Amino acid sequence: MMKALQLVCISICFILAGCSSKTAYAPAETAEDYGYYSTKISDNRYRIGFNGNTSTSQNTVKDYALLRAAELTLQEGGSWFQVVDRTSDKQTRHTPGHTEVTRTDVIERDCGLLGCETRRRPAYTTTVSVDSGTERNKYSSSLEIVIGSGEKPSSDGQYYDAKQLASTLRDAM
Repeated sequence: MMKALQLVCISICFILAGCSSKTAYAPAETAEDYGYYSTKISDNRYRIGFNGNTSTSQNTVKDYALLRAAELTLQEGGSWFQVVDRTSDKQTRHTPGHTEVTRTDVIERDCGLLGCETRRRPAYTTTVSVDSGTERNKYSSSLEIVIGSGEKPSSDGQYYDAKQLASTLRDAM
């Protein structure tokens, strides 16, 4: 009975894992995997990225990259960070439309001086529906930040208060 229950639980986990949902805010194994990653460039400079799956919107991917920047700033003892470089990427995968191959028989009759011969041969017709293809997009966002402490140098859009931003973005999740 216990083994059967375990098999049911494992099956449910696999089914749920296969369901489409936005990428969780979690660390990525590598910079190519889904989730966030960071690389230290110098003492107070980092490159941070977040890769989403096809169910994660571009805005969510950007917000998660900013959230990771805010959390990293706080972990490193900073109070603010400056975004010195920002890039976003979109990868589109197109799934082709429906293709249908139909087989029919063609009957041919050849007649000559000595009589007629009837032959049957297959013929194939291919139909492609152009409109039934789908496009799926995956977004990624990368930030290069400089971490600082004390009073934030400017109120322009390139400087962020790490504690306030982290709180705001977590509340929106």
